[in-house]
Amino acid sequence: MRLTDFAHHGLLIRVSGYQFPDADNLAERHSWHMVEGTAICPEGSWDFRFPALTCDESPRVASWLRQIANASPDQTPPPPLDFTEPNLSMAVISEKTSNAVSLQIGLDLEFAPPWSRRPAAGNPYLVRCRFTRQELHQAATEWEAEIALFPDQ
Repeated sequence: MRLTDFAHHGLLIRVSGYQFPDADNLAERHSWHMVEGTAICPEGSWDFRFPALTCDESPRVASWLRQIANASPDQTPPPPLDFTEPNLSMAVISEKTSNAVSLQIGLDLEFAPPWSRRPAAGNPYLVRCRFTRQELHQAATEWEAEIALFPDQ
């Protein structure tokens, strides 16, 4: 999924497989998605890879992006999106126009940039981006196509 703005800040992120792809027990095999990608911000870019989303959490990304894309500017934005592993979070930080939305993407622990590593979670590195509602719809569609290759079953 490409979630980058006009300045190319944001994320290129995808599910690349399961944490335990060869496990005999399907519940164990389909428990965690491996997530990999590249983050880009004014300070630089970096790559990451970690089993960061449970397989039932992954669909929440597309759902959350669509909810924001479909909301009117006067609606209260949805609560921030976060997960069991605190590597990734997203929040709406501004929704003042009819077509643009600003997001804050939190990258913590294994997803944090090499110049901002911390031993404990709770203070993620923040990347701020501005997107059109159409770009959010497109990102949600891309994410759904990518996770379809690694179902939660």
